[in-house]
Amino acid sequence: MEVADYERAQIADDMRSALVDAGLTQAAFARLLGTSRPRLSAYVSGRTIPSAALYQRALRTARGLKSSRDHGWMIPDRTIDEINAALADGDEEWAFKLALQARDQLAYQLRSHDPASDAWLLRSREITDPRFETLLAALIWHEFEKRDHRRVPEWAQAPRLKKPWLQPNARRGAAWTRKNTPRWLADRGIFISEHDLMTA
Repeated sequence: MEVADYERAQIADDMRSALVDAGLTQAAFARLLGTSRPRLSAYVSGRTIPSAALYQRALRTARGLKSSRDHGWMIPDRTIDEINAALADGDEEWAFKLALQARDQLAYQLRSHDPASDAWLLRSREITDPRFETLLAALIWHEFEKRDHRRVPEWAQAPRLKKPWLQPNARRGAAWTRKNTPRWLADRGIFISEHDLMTA
């Protein structure tokens, strides 16, 4: 079936609105959506009609980014940049706190059904340190998964460390930490106690 002119115009208008709501450059938004800048440009101009999947992805992601911006919440790529900066400065404690802060904000968004949670479905960057890359993925995946959410970020499902990472509790030691690490985190090769995940 041919696309009517008014339908083409509406889709283009929706894509332009999504770009504005995302608050990103065309290149950055295209990268996040998994397409190229020239192709996104064709979508927003109406020269080309996006697939239904990319169209929905653009609207959903833009809505999530706008809500995050309106509330001052963290988003994946910016969180990753900040964690990478902390690690480059040798501040692993701050990198860890950033990961937990992102987790806590996402948990609130999911509980309150805020569209900002959709911003966590996509990302275009990675953390340079595999330990923190895996930690952030595990934290984000767990928040979606434990609420039986229909959408879980694909990027957060796979990472698992080849060499286990143990962060012993300062007072109780390594053995206690291993015993008190939640299974969903231990399965990723990371051993941090439930206590330290809550109080860092």
